[in-house]
Amino acid sequence: MKAVAPVTLADCREVDTKGSEFIILKDLCKSFNGRTVLDNIRCSIPKGQFVVLLGPSGGGKSTLFRCLTRLIEPDSGSITVDGTDVTSLSPRNLNLFRRKIGFVFQQFNLVKRFNAIDNVLAARLSYNSLARVILRCFKQKDRQLALACLDSVGLLEQAYQRAEELSGGQQQRVAIARAFAQQGDLILADEPISSLDPQSSENVLQILQRAARDRGLSVLCSLHQVDLAVRYADSIVALKDGRVL
Repeated sequence: MKAVAPVTLADCREVDTKGSEFIILKDLCKSFNGRTVLDNIRCSIPKGQFVVLLGPSGGGKSTLFRCLTRLIEPDSGSITVDGTDVTSLSPRNLNLFRRKIGFVFQQFNLVKRFNAIDNVLAARLSYNSLARVILRCFKQKDRQLALACLDSVGLLEQAYQRAEELSGGQQQRVAIARAFAQQGDLILADEPISSLDPQSSENVLQILQRAARDRGLSVLCSLHQVDLAVRYADSIVALKDGRVL
């Protein structure tokens, strides 16, 4: 398939004003089988910053992410994102809320037999009809957006290469491009460098850092590497044994 000259990300999304509180967590609690995983979490995440949620494995980082998107329900407390009380959203409005969040996972979650651009276009599924999705016949503007997102992570030349043929670092960059294609205000990256080599890890963190500084996105990224958190984060929230330090 012939590549289409991409539009730029600047054409796809306006930059938001930085500085105000974007995520506010108040007295957030979650337990499993009597074991407390989140213990009265209270913190705020500024708009347009790259914020690292820092802590050891088992410290509650992934649980906090799942509560933030209500993939699991918190036992108590409140979650506010950009002025919206997430804990009170109806199922329909919750789906609309999640549609505007870009997710980056540890294991990439790509369809390996699909090429890079089709994996990025997965972010546009809810914006297209069922027929277009089944036939993988996306609108031209969606394809241009996907190419622009791949270009922003340095993978435009690999747009039509199968995901399984890409390196681990390249696959994670495809996953970030997919998150960009959501065109939301928030990206949640859950241990995005845990399976990458040092150079690929640096590349991924640089891209996420630029997304906040240049694009005004709010990026919340969980890590356990203190040195990388200090080097790349605008702010750090330290989490241990379910408590904010």
